[in-house]
Amino acid sequence: MMKRLLVILGVITGVIILELPAAIAAAEEKVRFSVAAVTGSYMDEFVAIEKGYHREEGLAVEMIRAGGGIATQALIAGDLHFSTSAGSALGAMLRGAEVKVIYTNIDRPGYQLWSAQPELRSLKDLVGKKIGVTSRGDTQELSVRLLLRKHGINPNAVAYIPVGFGGTRLAALQAGTVDAVPLGAGDFAQLKQPKGHMLGDTEKEIRFAYVGLAVSNRLLARQPNLVERFLRTVVKEREYARRNREQTIPIIGKYTQRNREFNEIDYDSTVPVLTTKN
Repeated sequence: MMKRLLVILGVITGVIILELPAAIAAAEEKVRFSVAAVTGSYMDEFVAIEKGYHREEGLAVEMIRAGGGIATQALIAGDLHFSTSAGSALGAMLRGAEVKVIYTNIDRPGYQLWSAQPELRSLKDLVGKKIGVTSRGDTQELSVRLLLRKHGINPNAVAYIPVGFGGTRLAALQAGTVDAVPLGAGDFAQLKQPKGHMLGDTEKEIRFAYVGLAVSNRLLARQPNLVERFLRTVVKEREYARRNREQTIPIIGKYTQRNREFNEIDYDSTVPVLTTKN
Protein backbone atom coordinates (compact mmCIF):
# COMPACT_ATOMS: atom_id res chain seq x y z
CA MET A 1 0.00 0.00 0.00
CA MET A 2 2.81 2.42 0.88
CA LYS A 3 4.38 1.67 -2.48
CA ARG A 4 1.17 2.70 -4.24
CA LEU A 5 1.00 5.84 -2.12
CA LEU A 6 4.54 6.82 -3.03
CA VAL A 7 3.69 6.48 -6.70
CA ILE A 8 1.10 9.22 -6.26
CA LEU A 9 3.43 11.36 -4.14
CA GLY A 10 5.99 11.37 -6.91
CA VAL A 11 3.58 12.83 -9.42
CA ILE A 12 2.41 16.41 -9.16
CA THR A 13 0.61 16.79 -12.46
CA GLY A 14 -1.47 14.30 -14.38
CA VAL A 15 -4.53 12.44 -13.16
CA ILE A 16 -3.84 9.09 -11.54
CA ILE A 17 -6.68 6.62 -11.29
CA LEU A 18 -6.24 3.44 -9.31
CA GLU A 19 -8.99 0.87 -9.09
CA LEU A 20 -10.58 0.35 -5.70
CA PRO A 21 -12.46 -2.69 -4.48
CA ALA A 22 -16.20 -2.17 -4.86
CA ALA A 23 -16.78 -2.43 -1.11
CA ILE A 24 -14.32 0.40 -0.44
CA ALA A 25 -15.68 2.60 -3.21
CA ALA A 26 -19.22 2.16 -1.92
CA ALA A 27 -18.33 2.98 1.70
CA GLU A 28 -18.72 6.56 2.85
CA GLU A 29 -16.23 7.73 5.42
CA LYS A 30 -16.37 11.09 7.14
CA VAL A 31 -13.24 13.17 6.69
CA ARG A 32 -12.39 16.54 8.22
CA PHE A 33 -9.76 18.74 6.63
CA SER A 34 -8.69 22.34 7.01
CA VAL A 35 -7.90 25.28 4.77
CA ALA A 36 -6.08 28.29 6.15
CA ALA A 37 -8.05 30.84 4.12
CA VAL A 38 -10.80 31.17 1.54
CA THR A 39 -8.53 32.18 -1.34
CA GLY A 40 -7.28 30.89 -4.67
CA SER A 41 -4.45 29.04 -2.94
CA TYR A 42 -7.06 26.49 -1.87
CA MET A 43 -9.16 26.53 -5.03
CA ASP A 44 -8.42 22.87 -5.71
CA GLU A 45 -10.22 21.91 -2.49
CA PHE A 46 -13.24 23.98 -3.51
CA VAL A 47 -13.21 22.30 -6.91
CA ALA A 48 -13.15 18.84 -5.36
CA ILE A 49 -16.27 19.60 -3.34
CA GLU A 50 -18.16 21.15 -6.24
CA LYS A 51 -17.14 18.47 -8.76
CA GLY A 52 -17.92 15.61 -6.39
CA TYR A 53 -14.40 14.13 -6.41
CA HIS A 54 -14.64 13.19 -2.74
CA ARG A 55 -17.92 11.38 -3.27
CA GLU A 56 -16.33 9.41 -6.08
CA GLU A 57 -13.89 8.06 -3.50
CA GLY A 58 -16.64 7.31 -0.97
CA LEU A 59 -15.70 10.23 1.26
CA ALA A 60 -18.04 12.65 3.03
CA VAL A 61 -15.91 15.71 3.78
CA GLU A 62 -16.18 18.60 6.19
CA MET A 63 -13.98 21.58 5.38
CA ILE A 64 -12.79 23.58 8.39
CA ARG A 65 -11.27 27.06 8.12
CA ALA A 66 -8.32 27.30 10.50
CA GLY A 67 -4.94 28.99 10.46
CA GLY A 68 -1.95 26.72 10.05
CA GLY A 69 -0.84 26.83 13.68
CA ILE A 70 -4.29 25.85 14.94
CA ALA A 71 -4.81 23.27 12.19
CA THR A 72 -1.50 21.55 12.92
CA GLN A 73 -2.37 21.19 16.60
CA ALA A 74 -5.78 19.79 15.64
CA LEU A 75 -4.05 17.36 13.28
CA ILE A 76 -1.75 16.15 16.06
CA ALA A 77 -4.69 15.80 18.45
CA GLY A 78 -6.66 13.75 15.91
CA ASP A 79 -9.40 16.36 15.49
CA LEU A 80 -8.54 16.67 11.78
CA HIS A 81 -7.72 13.98 9.24
CA PHE A 82 -5.82 16.34 6.93
CA SER A 83 -4.43 19.86 6.95
CA THR A 84 -3.57 21.81 3.81
CA SER A 85 -1.17 24.00 5.84
CA ALA A 86 1.91 22.07 4.80
CA GLY A 87 4.35 24.75 5.94
CA SER A 88 3.05 24.84 9.50
CA ALA A 89 2.99 21.04 9.66
CA LEU A 90 6.56 20.88 8.37
CA GLY A 91 7.70 23.28 11.08
CA ALA A 92 5.98 21.15 13.72
CA MET A 93 7.49 17.97 12.23
CA LEU A 94 10.98 19.44 12.51
CA ARG A 95 10.27 20.06 16.19
CA GLY A 96 9.37 16.39 16.66
CA ALA A 97 5.61 16.32 15.99
CA GLU A 98 4.28 13.00 14.67
CA VAL A 99 3.05 14.36 11.35
CA LYS A 100 4.04 14.01 7.70
CA VAL A 101 3.77 16.36 4.72
CA ILE A 102 2.80 14.02 1.89
CA TYR A 103 2.07 16.49 -0.91
CA THR A 104 3.06 20.02 -1.89
CA ASN A 105 0.89 22.13 -4.16
CA ILE A 106 2.53 25.54 -3.73
CA ASP A 107 6.13 25.95 -2.61
CA ARG A 108 6.35 29.74 -2.52
CA PRO A 109 4.54 31.74 0.19
CA GLY A 110 2.55 34.32 -1.75
CA TYR A 111 3.07 37.26 0.61
CA GLN A 112 4.65 40.66 0.64
CA LEU A 113 5.46 42.19 4.01
CA TRP A 114 3.95 45.67 4.25
CA SER A 115 4.02 48.40 6.87
CA ALA A 116 1.86 51.49 7.23
CA GLN A 117 4.30 53.13 9.65
CA PRO A 118 6.31 55.86 7.85
CA GLU A 119 9.41 55.26 9.98
CA LEU A 120 9.60 51.58 8.99
CA ARG A 121 11.42 51.48 5.66
CA SER A 122 13.40 48.24 5.79
CA LEU A 123 13.32 44.82 7.39
CA LYS A 124 15.92 45.93 9.94
CA ASP A 125 13.50 48.58 11.15
CA LEU A 126 11.18 45.81 12.34
CA VAL A 127 13.41 44.84 15.28
CA GLY A 128 11.32 45.25 18.43
CA LYS A 129 8.12 45.75 16.42
CA LYS A 130 4.89 43.75 16.07
CA ILE A 131 3.97 41.71 13.00
CA GLY A 132 0.36 40.60 12.56
CA VAL A 133 -0.25 37.01 11.44
CA THR A 134 -3.37 34.90 11.18
CA SER A 135 -2.35 32.53 13.98
CA ARG A 136 0.87 31.67 15.80
CA GLY A 137 2.97 29.06 14.05
CA ASP A 138 1.20 29.48 10.71
CA THR A 139 2.83 29.84 7.30
CA GLN A 140 2.70 33.62 7.52
CA GLU A 141 4.84 33.57 10.64
CA LEU A 142 7.13 30.93 9.17
CA SER A 143 7.63 32.85 5.93
CA VAL A 144 8.42 36.08 7.81
CA ARG A 145 10.88 34.25 10.05
CA LEU A 146 12.67 32.80 7.02
CA LEU A 147 12.73 36.20 5.31
CA LEU A 148 14.23 37.89 8.35
CA ARG A 149 16.82 35.15 8.78
CA LYS A 150 17.81 35.42 5.13
CA HIS A 151 18.54 39.11 5.69
CA GLY A 152 20.62 38.47 8.81
CA ILE A 153 17.93 39.50 11.29
CA ASN A 154 17.06 37.41 14.36
CA PRO A 155 13.49 36.13 13.72
CA ASN A 156 12.83 36.32 17.46
CA ALA A 157 13.64 40.04 17.51
CA VAL A 158 10.04 40.82 16.52
CA ALA A 159 6.72 39.93 18.16
CA TYR A 160 4.22 37.84 16.19
CA ILE A 161 0.67 38.84 17.03
CA PRO A 162 -2.28 36.64 16.00
CA VAL A 163 -4.90 38.97 14.51
CA GLY A 164 -7.07 36.60 12.47
CA PHE A 165 -7.94 36.35 8.79
CA GLY A 166 -7.64 38.87 5.95
CA GLY A 167 -10.14 41.54 6.98
CA THR A 168 -9.11 41.73 10.63
CA ARG A 169 -5.42 41.55 9.71
CA LEU A 170 -5.80 44.52 7.39
CA ALA A 171 -7.80 46.42 10.00
CA ALA A 172 -5.07 45.79 12.58
CA LEU A 173 -2.47 47.22 10.19
CA GLN A 174 -4.54 50.29 9.36
CA ALA A 175 -5.36 50.92 13.03
CA GLY A 176 -1.71 50.65 14.04
CA THR A 177 -2.33 47.69 16.34
CA VAL A 178 0.54 45.96 14.55
CA ASP A 179 3.48 47.49 12.70
CA ALA A 180 3.51 45.20 9.66
CA VAL A 181 1.56 42.33 8.11
CA PRO A 182 2.08 39.83 5.28
CA LEU A 183 -0.33 40.62 2.44
CA GLY A 184 -1.36 38.17 -0.29
CA ALA A 185 -2.95 38.52 -3.71
CA GLY A 186 -6.45 38.51 -2.24
CA ASP A 187 -5.54 41.37 0.09
CA PHE A 188 -4.14 43.41 -2.79
CA ALA A 189 -7.27 42.78 -4.85
CA GLN A 190 -9.31 44.11 -1.96
CA LEU A 191 -7.09 47.09 -1.22
CA LYS A 192 -6.27 48.03 -4.81
CA GLN A 193 -3.24 49.97 -3.53
CA PRO A 194 -2.12 49.30 0.04
CA LYS A 195 -1.35 52.31 2.19
CA GLY A 196 2.29 52.20 3.20
CA HIS A 197 5.23 50.44 1.65
CA MET A 198 6.63 46.97 1.08
CA LEU A 199 9.49 45.79 3.29
CA GLY A 200 10.08 42.39 1.70
CA ASP A 201 8.68 39.85 -0.76
CA THR A 202 8.55 36.28 0.50
CA GLU A 203 7.16 34.96 -2.80
CA LYS A 204 10.36 35.99 -4.57
CA GLU A 205 12.83 35.16 -1.83
CA ILE A 206 11.54 32.16 0.11
CA ARG A 207 10.68 28.61 -0.90
CA PHE A 208 9.27 25.85 1.31
CA ALA A 209 6.31 23.48 1.45
CA TYR A 210 3.67 26.20 1.70
CA VAL A 211 0.32 24.67 0.68
CA GLY A 212 -0.14 20.93 0.35
CA LEU A 213 -1.36 18.09 2.49
CA ALA A 214 -0.29 16.99 5.95
CA VAL A 215 -1.41 13.96 7.90
CA SER A 216 -0.61 12.48 11.28
CA ASN A 217 1.73 9.49 11.46
CA ARG A 218 -1.03 7.66 13.30
CA LEU A 219 -3.59 8.02 10.50
CA LEU A 220 -1.00 7.20 7.84
CA ALA A 221 -0.13 3.96 9.64
CA ARG A 222 -3.68 2.91 10.55
CA GLN A 223 -5.64 4.01 7.49
CA PRO A 224 -3.30 4.22 4.49
CA ASN A 225 -6.19 3.49 2.13
CA LEU A 226 -8.10 6.53 3.40
CA VAL A 227 -5.00 8.68 2.90
CA GLU A 228 -4.57 7.32 -0.62
CA ARG A 229 -8.18 8.00 -1.56
CA PHE A 230 -8.09 11.58 -0.29
CA LEU A 231 -4.76 12.17 -1.97
CA ARG A 232 -6.21 10.97 -5.25
CA THR A 233 -8.92 13.66 -5.04
CA VAL A 234 -6.18 16.23 -4.43
CA VAL A 235 -4.38 15.30 -7.65
CA LYS A 236 -7.62 15.36 -9.67
CA GLU A 237 -8.86 18.65 -8.26
CA ARG A 238 -5.52 20.36 -8.77
CA GLU A 239 -5.37 19.39 -12.43
CA TYR A 240 -8.95 20.45 -13.10
CA ALA A 241 -8.40 23.85 -11.46
CA ARG A 242 -5.12 24.42 -13.26
CA ARG A 243 -6.49 23.56 -16.70
CA ASN A 244 -9.98 25.09 -16.49
CA ARG A 245 -9.74 28.78 -15.64
CA GLU A 246 -13.23 29.85 -16.74
CA GLN A 247 -14.93 27.03 -14.85
CA THR A 248 -12.80 27.44 -11.72
CA ILE A 249 -13.15 31.18 -11.17
CA PRO A 250 -16.93 30.98 -10.40
CA ILE A 251 -16.19 28.12 -7.99
CA ILE A 252 -13.68 30.30 -6.17
CA GLY A 253 -16.30 33.05 -6.07
CA LYS A 254 -18.83 30.77 -4.42
CA TYR A 255 -16.48 30.43 -1.45
CA THR A 256 -14.88 33.89 -1.32
CA GLN A 257 -18.20 35.69 -1.84
CA ARG A 258 -16.26 38.38 -3.69
CA ASN A 259 -16.73 39.82 -7.17
CA ARG A 260 -15.33 38.21 -10.29
CA GLU A 261 -12.48 40.72 -10.64
CA PHE A 262 -11.17 39.71 -7.22
CA ASN A 263 -11.39 36.01 -8.07
CA GLU A 264 -9.70 36.48 -11.45
CA ILE A 265 -6.74 38.21 -9.79
CA ASP A 266 -6.63 35.50 -7.14
CA TYR A 267 -6.67 32.70 -9.71
CA ASP A 268 -4.18 34.30 -12.09
CA SER A 269 -1.68 34.98 -9.30
CA THR A 270 -1.98 31.44 -7.91
CA VAL A 271 -1.56 29.31 -11.04
CA PRO A 272 2.01 30.50 -11.80
CA VAL A 273 3.23 29.45 -8.34
CA LEU A 274 1.79 25.94 -8.43
CA THR A 275 4.47 23.28 -8.20
CA THR A 276 5.41 21.63 -11.46
CA LYS A 277 6.03 18.03 -12.45
CA ASN A 278 9.50 16.77 -11.59
